[in-house]
Amino acid sequence: MLILEFKYFGIYSDVKSEIIIIGDEILIGQIVDTNSSFLGKKLADLGAPVSRITKVGDEEIDIVHAFQEAATRVDFVVTCGGLGPTSDDRTRYAVAKCLQDELKQSDEALAEIASYYQKAGRIMGESNHIQAMIPVGADYLPNARGTAPGLRFRLDSADFFCLQGVPKEMEWMSETYVFPFVNSKTQGGSVLKFRLLRTTGIPESSLYEKIAALIKKYDGVLEIAFLPQLSRGVDVRITVRNQLQLKAREILDRAEKEFRTEIEKHYPFAIYAMGENNFDEVLAQLFFDYHLTIATAESCTGGLIGHRLTNVSGSSRYFMRGVVTYSNESKAELLDVPAALIEKHGAVSEEVARVMADAIRRKASTNIGLAVTGIAGPTGGTEEKPIGLAYVGLSTAEGTQTFKLQPLPYRHDRISFKERLAQFALDAVRKNILTRKS
Repeated sequence: MLILEFKYFGIYSDVKSEIIIIGDEILIGQIVDTNSSFLGKKLADLGAPVSRITKVGDEEIDIVHAFQEAATRVDFVVTCGGLGPTSDDRTRYAVAKCLQDELKQSDEALAEIASYYQKAGRIMGESNHIQAMIPVGADYLPNARGTAPGLRFRLDSADFFCLQGVPKEMEWMSETYVFPFVNSKTQGGSVLKFRLLRTTGIPESSLYEKIAALIKKYDGVLEIAFLPQLSRGVDVRITVRNQLQLKAREILDRAEKEFRTEIEKHYPFAIYAMGENNFDEVLAQLFFDYHLTIATAESCTGGLIGHRLTNVSGSSRYFMRGVVTYSNESKAELLDVPAALIEKHGAVSEEVARVMADAIRRKASTNIGLAVTGIAGPTGGTEEKPIGLAYVGLSTAEGTQTFKLQPLPYRHDRISFKERLAQFALDAVRKNILTRKS
């Protein structure tokens, strides 16, 4: 039986942080802010929980006020955006105003920007000189991933790191400058530690009901949070605060065992991972460990299952073939589904899912054949076969199983239906492997 490696993480001290996201494009919804999500998770893991995320536009006075207010609340602040070469990039000016200093050209920063352009085979424009203008009271942070240097300074009792808005640049700068700094500030003393139990196939309310007694037992000792992931499942976060590290680990070891036992008593194989391992990685590891192969035949998911199966490096070792047989004609042509069978039972039926799964496994010579067929909507449903109904076929040498995905009791969109069905089908594969190999 597969033994997953548990990942323990999330050590906190009393350090608090804030994030400030800068840019009109964020406020008007033109660009989705992913930087705060990246930073928030990483800072939590390192032990400096984010207490507030502020988003401001490009007005210099608004940026100044955001900086000044944050400096009164937390130990350090990470900002993203406003370091470019155009007139709407006002972060450096806001920093200078906060420090009551002037901007001064850094010859070292200018040389590094020029070197970046030279290596890229491009000509540096006059506007890029502004990026080498650094507030006198701040340090500049070299950026190996772009032309805009970062800034570091201290305001009141808070340390500030001003990073770029471009995610890849921001992430590199964070790994290089911010996270080592945070790590140096969060060692020793009382800690906060947490673990994630990642589940799938259980509604949040049902999961809560099954472990409510345990939650009550640990009241005042642990904090339990339920974190639903769209179509993927529910994470249960178990947190212990204000304990020395060894004591915190002892509490979590005991609690983790009890929560796992209670959940798996009601829902065998529902916990697919601990920590940050995602579902696709866990499933891929099963294929790697047991040298299994799979082929897929998809109708209503349109290739999403194949996409999920190939999200992991090395997936060519187990994913042999995928076909999208959306029309009835393609089901007959590529999977030998008899037209009479479709006419009798309909394309969305247990019988058709079974034939599809058997055919794709046989044609691809794989250990597993997986097929899905369903009604995504919002049109095409009937009273007998409503929108959201789907069937999964799973074929192996031992036989073929079929599974029925019941419609949700509320309206759903096509995308969420496809994601829900893909997860349902892939989880059927995971459980099949675990059941056969345990």
